[in-house]
Amino acid sequence: MELKVVGWTDYESEYPSITVTNEELNEVLAVVVEAIREGGYMLSGEDHQCSYAGVPVFDNGTCFRASMRSWGTIMTFAYPEIDGRKTSYMDFYMSTVGEEKLPDMLTLDIEPMVSDNFNGIITPQDSQMISQSIQMGMPFMTTDKALNHLMDEIKAAMEEMGGCDCGDDDCDCDDDCDCGCHGTNDEE
Repeated sequence: MELKVVGWTDYESEYPSITVTNEELNEVLAVVVEAIREGGYMLSGEDHQCSYAGVPVFDNGTCFRASMRSWGTIMTFAYPEIDGRKTSYMDFYMSTVGEEKLPDMLTLDIEPMVSDNFNGIITPQDSQMISQSIQMGMPFMTTDKALNHLMDEIKAAMEEMGGCDCGDDDCDCDDDCDCGCHGTNDEE
């Protein structure tokens, strides 16, 4: 897969997220990291999702969207050490180490690829947070656009694996139970 970053856009742009296999992901990440280093960009996960130019666009008309934690991890690949200190994803999750530097806003000459898919990249930390929230019956609250967009899909997959959202590991209820995890049973 030969790709090149040709510009940067906002998270809500019309460019569809690139679809990659696990084998292709490392190659795509290397292209993104190279573009970050070449531009000297310093973007947080929040910048990635909320700025005018935080999402890399590829020459095939797709872009790369990620959760804020995933973006933080990508930044650690670009900058594994700053001022003699090893970086972690938390250094780039909601802010940056050092001065923020965003790409310039450019008019892109590449047309968006036609696709209805959303394929945001998430990390194990994202999945763990969602899983714990669901299992504890807590409302899921985040500003992370990738997680909000994928929440229904993740919740359905967890329910498919078994159990319910009431937090009781021994609960084998269905949608008509009274445990409250599926809402109330008001059929009277």
